[in-house]
Amino acid sequence: MHHEMERLLGLYDRGSLSRRQLLHGLFALSVGPYVASPLARGHWEAGQTAPLLPTRTLNHVTLYASSVARSKAFYQRLTGLPIQAEDKDFCEFRLEGGFLGIYTPDAGQQPGFNHFCFGVDGYSPQATFTALKTVMPEAKPVLENQDQVYVQDPDGVRVQFADVRYKR
Repeated sequence: MHHEMERLLGLYDRGSLSRRQLLHGLFALSVGPYVASPLARGHWEAGQTAPLLPTRTLNHVTLYASSVARSKAFYQRLTGLPIQAEDKDFCEFRLEGGFLGIYTPDAGQQPGFNHFCFGVDGYSPQATFTALKTVMPEAKPVLENQDQVYVQDPDGVRVQFADVRYKR
């Protein structure tokens, strides 16, 4: 970690980083190496703020269906996607690098789009939640079941984070 701090400070001293980028980098180092790695390697465009959670994949999309069997038949006919896993209450279609999950809604939930999930290298639920709560409280971060972190985009769309290997 010491090497990464020195590198960030050197970039700041040379004018390659703004004060805000330096502070984001130092914060990222304090909450986990999975956040700091892109900063430490300098993988961002000039003038661009380094991302809080560098994302590598679109891990999955979750839909709730009034009839899983009916939606399964629809998506099979429409796309021909292979089935990754299923039972009477869900069906998950395999995609390259991700999956489409169709589930029976829980009580009080409506059929339709529920959320999508970004895959993050080295995902740590607690560190992700802490970072989001500190840096982006307006996204209303929530930690569910101690392993799932969700935020809301400015229009209220639910976004989840998971390790890139989730359900691989």
